[in-house]
Amino acid sequence: MAVADPIVAWLQPYADKYGMHHLPTHVPTLIRSTLLWFAIQTLSSQLSPRLFPKTFAKFNRKTRISWDIHVVSFVHAAIITPLAAAVWYKARQTNALGFKTHPLAIDRLYGYDHETASVYAIAQGYFVWDSIVSILHEGPGFIAHGLVALIAFTLVYHPIFMYDGMGFLLWELSTPFLNIHWFLDKLGKTGSKWQLINAVFLLSAYVGARLTFGVYNSFSFFKFVVAPPKPHHPPIPNHLKTFYMVGNVILNSLNFFWFRAMVRAVMKRFTVKPESNGKVDPKKVVRGEQKVKVGVEGKDDEEFWQEAGAEKRGKAQ
Repeated sequence: MAVADPIVAWLQPYADKYGMHHLPTHVPTLIRSTLLWFAIQTLSSQLSPRLFPKTFAKFNRKTRISWDIHVVSFVHAAIITPLAAAVWYKARQTNALGFKTHPLAIDRLYGYDHETASVYAIAQGYFVWDSIVSILHEGPGFIAHGLVALIAFTLVYHPIFMYDGMGFLLWELSTPFLNIHWFLDKLGKTGSKWQLINAVFLLSAYVGARLTFGVYNSFSFFKFVVAPPKPHHPPIPNHLKTFYMVGNVILNSLNFFWFRAMVRAVMKRFTVKPESNGKVDPKKVVRGEQKVKVGVEGKDDEEFWQEAGAEKRGKAQ
């Protein structure tokens, strides 16, 4: 008997009672995933000061915690995005006759697939960690994002919306570049060519994954829920329909709020300004008659993230 079997057996009656029939099978993965993210956070707190001693000597407690959070976020995105993309691609493939055979494609609403559910369990463990960390250290925007995502990726074990959920995990494509942007600031590379290159990838990935594909995926989801090609059987429970539709709006709204803050932060670093008073004259710059500099006014974006509801207000610890 596997070590996890007693946990599954104990949880199954409760899961069946509340309609979460497939959840117990994946709880061991969820637990291992949660422990992994806390372990990475702890490992980062021990190794990072040794890898970057001069940099960490300048950090206060709040920044050290933020560094570890960004490390975990980066690792999770690097793992979950290709896993979600592989399942998302596989579910949309057809056989030689042109028919989709993946269980999630056959039943978009109530379909279940063990591999897909395992990927959700990994993400679920991350959002358990993310919700706890957000409550302890972050602002209301991050707390809302973590809790809504956690609940959404728990309810899929009904099973329901497993097919559509993979598309929302692909939003994480932009996360590694956001973390790199933050790391470059802390490593003294603000306004560098590396940060400029990363900014291009960051904004492109964000617009592509969250604002373009994300909105399209949400529109497809709403259309499927509200105006399906044929009536859902059995009908979607009202509490699940309401939660997923409202949660969808919340997460998409946060994407646009955060994008505004992100653009302003990037512009602060890479706005061309004349070294002397006056306006930039492109012709003079080309002829070498006027010198310009990249407009880096500072590397603290707290005001932007506070405005987007992603940072707590208050003094650094």
